[in-house]
Amino acid sequence: MADIVKIKRKIASILEPGNKHDKYASYFDLFIEILVLLNVVAVILQSFEPIESLYHLQLNAFEIFTVTIFSIEFALRIWIADISHPAKTRLISIKKFVASPTTWIDFLAIMPFFVPFWMNVDLRHLRVLRLVRLMRVFKLAKYSQAMIHIGKIVSEKKQELLATFLLMFSVLVLASSVMYYTEHEAQPTVFPNILYAFWWGIITLTTVGYGDTYPITPFGKILGGMVALMGVLIVAIPTGIISSSFVQKMEETKYLKRMREIRKRLKEAFYKKYIPELATKIRRGQLSVDAVKVHLELSENDVYKIAEGKNEFRFRYKKVLQNSLVVDKLFLEYREINTDYGTFTSRNSRVTLVSPESLKKQSIGYFTYCLAEKLKCNYISNEFFGEESTATEESFGDSGLEEETAFSFCQHNAYLDNFKGQVPTDFAEWKEDLSKAAKKDSIFLVFNTFEKREDSESMINLYYLKEGKGKETTYTFDKLEKIQTFKRALVSNTNSKYNFTPSVKENTSDFNIKESNILHYIHDKVAANVILVYILEDHIASDKIFSFAAILADSIKEGLILDLD
Repeated sequence: MADIVKIKRKIASILEPGNKHDKYASYFDLFIEILVLLNVVAVILQSFEPIESLYHLQLNAFEIFTVTIFSIEFALRIWIADISHPAKTRLISIKKFVASPTTWIDFLAIMPFFVPFWMNVDLRHLRVLRLVRLMRVFKLAKYSQAMIHIGKIVSEKKQELLATFLLMFSVLVLASSVMYYTEHEAQPTVFPNILYAFWWGIITLTTVGYGDTYPITPFGKILGGMVALMGVLIVAIPTGIISSSFVQKMEETKYLKRMREIRKRLKEAFYKKYIPELATKIRRGQLSVDAVKVHLELSENDVYKIAEGKNEFRFRYKKVLQNSLVVDKLFLEYREINTDYGTFTSRNSRVTLVSPESLKKQSIGYFTYCLAEKLKCNYISNEFFGEESTATEESFGDSGLEEETAFSFCQHNAYLDNFKGQVPTDFAEWKEDLSKAAKKDSIFLVFNTFEKREDSESMINLYYLKEGKGKETTYTFDKLEKIQTFKRALVSNTNSKYNFTPSVKENTSDFNIKESNILHYIHDKVAANVILVYILEDHIASDKIFSFAAILADSIKEGLILDLD
């Protein structure tokens, strides 16, 4: 089933007009465009009787080839309707597909070929039917960016255009009626009724003026001149609306193209570099906004546009030492986003590192990522959602978050089966990926940070206590000896590297772990061993982040996963 969906997505990507991200889609677009143009040439050539009689077989063979290609394309579009037109059911997706204007263009492009097989058609009607093949030229509209823009403009400006056409129709009715009563007696055969006067009104308002119908009375000529002048003004209104909007769309397209190029260059600036402490390549975490503007020659507006909305770039304030003073400096952060909630990297490992607070806490997400790269294990990171109390415009860009979608991945009632209300789709995807990462004897390490307290010297807090009913104490990690081995390895490795003994505590009351916490969800629903790992925030925010990640990775290997993979 998953393979079929994957195939459908690939076909949808290829068949999607104007998909510049897929090289096969570009080749297919070019092939269809050439084929349509050749069809137009073929229809024109068939109108020459000598050519039709001489190359009848070749033209018919080309027609069969063309219809075969277009029919296969049409059948594939029906098959992938649930991907191209997503809906609750496949039937609704197909209905949305059928309602699309482009679907009817595709259907009319192949229909004339099959009609003679379905019913007896008179030869004269068959010739007319063949002209319907020229509908294939409208298939080019799907592959022309300019035509796509015009379609969008008409859709966006439909109220203004409708008002203009209503004005034109009102003037047409009024002018034609007055002209009929003015000219009927002088020209009863030219203006026999108001409906005939409409023809004069249309060619006058549109300033075409064929000259076959015109007034001859003095008042009729004055009225005709006034209507002609009004026609110039009225026709100019929709022309101005469409032309100005078209220029604006083209400018937006150029700007978006420029922004895509900037994004590409910016992603390259966050290249992976070899970190000796981790003995592997790691993506750069942050770049100073000032440095980005200078080296990539970007304006301040460009930089803010890059990080606007829900995407892989975001701003972070970071305390730095400048002129002997600690100041907040603006940095740009890059994340490799591949899900609606953030990042899911699957390496078919039994170990999964989870960072539910990557958005709220700038250091823990990058630290967990570095740790996952060192361990070559699964990595799940929430990059877009925070607690309800922190869901503000400043935190989430221009739009902010609605209360029902501002939830905590670390602790939320949606984990509970009795949750009332619809679980957000992003959150459901997160839960699904947690299940995907689970294997037999799998271990989940959920990372978070805590602030330094005066009454505590702890650097790391491990939490794996499960509150059971009665007096019996249960845990979310069933091999307690492994935890002790991990603790000893962490203390030993830290001591040898920094020459000090870190304080590692277990199941302290400093953290309010509720029933809805991710700790309980992973253990109960995913059926995996899980530990919450709280790290002192100051420790991983320092320049020793890579060294500490290496120490923690080695300790995890020695204590928790030495006999797993």
